[in-house]
Amino acid sequence: MQNPFTHAFGAQPNKYISTNLEESIYENFSYPSPSEKCYIITGVRGSGKTVMMSSISRRLMENDDWVICNLVLSDDILNQFAASLAENKICAKHFVKASNMSISMLGIEAGIEYDKEKIFDIHILIGKLVQTLAEAGKKVMITLDDIYVSDGMIAFAQEFQHLLIDHRDLPVYLLMTGLYQNYRELTDVKNEKLKGCTFLTRTLDREIPPLDDSQMAVSYFNTFGIDEKEAIKLAKMTKGYAFAYQLLGYWYFEKYVNKNEEVRDVEVEYRSELIKYSYNKLWSELSEKDKEIVYALVELEADENRVKRAEVINYMNSQGTAVTSSTFNKYRERLLGKGIISTSENRDGYIWLPLPQFGNFVRLYHM
Repeated sequence: MQNPFTHAFGAQPNKYISTNLEESIYENFSYPSPSEKCYIITGVRGSGKTVMMSSISRRLMENDDWVICNLVLSDDILNQFAASLAENKICAKHFVKASNMSISMLGIEAGIEYDKEKIFDIHILIGKLVQTLAEAGKKVMITLDDIYVSDGMIAFAQEFQHLLIDHRDLPVYLLMTGLYQNYRELTDVKNEKLKGCTFLTRTLDREIPPLDDSQMAVSYFNTFGIDEKEAIKLAKMTKGYAFAYQLLGYWYFEKYVNKNEEVRDVEVEYRSELIKYSYNKLWSELSEKDKEIVYALVELEADENRVKRAEVINYMNSQGTAVTSSTFNKYRERLLGKGIISTSENRDGYIWLPLPQFGNFVRLYHM
């Protein structure tokens, strides 16, 4: 029997659990005139951002009213966008001598004949293509995965802003994913390059939530034929981390269901691949000060319990790492953005490490 789980990042698994966030975004775009034009889905690596975006775009694709443009962030993104629009048969019949291939491969410097008009400007061509689709009753959804500050992103942001402002009635929409810190850089008003891309600061950012324990338990229960107590135990081991849900399911299926090996062997493979594919990368992206705070949290066992903010500051100072309340808050925000910690909203300011086995990873490999 084929394994229904996957350990590949971004791949659509057979055992996929939808969330309320996905349903709310899809519902918005399901209306004849969606109230929101843009969303950015943020979250830690492996939280399921790409899979959620792909799921939403596939569901929209089932409706003939939508034209989906799945773009890849690169320097030629505008040619890529134009070529994707031109592939639609509604637009294709308007070209005289050029094809969408010439747009994507050669650019537009030599001119493109559209509706018998010679066009030399990619911005004008994109506007005409979207207008053609709009007149045919189509809405355009653009998806863009893993955004970050780059020349291609700036060019695309300016183009999308142009479509929103200069063509107010055009039904063009945008769904993006990105790490929280990368999105924050894109909305930094102090960045001179990003001036004129104000729509980014108004884009709704939604952090992807942990998966629901009960839904994961039901999935494991139905897939493996195990008792309910064991299924709940497996679900809780993942702490709602989407990549962990897939990894644990994958190795449980491979080791226990297919080969009838010990559950202990499942857990060894599970921890090993969490480290290999996710945690090593997360750790490498932390600054030394970030790591000092994580060390303190691990010493205080914040992977098993919630600890007060004041406890962490006091502990760090007692160990010779001088940290003030304001300095701590700065790095706390960074760690929140990276998905390494979670915090409560109450006045005690509880902090904990939400990723499964992350505390043990730090203990065993970095302390």
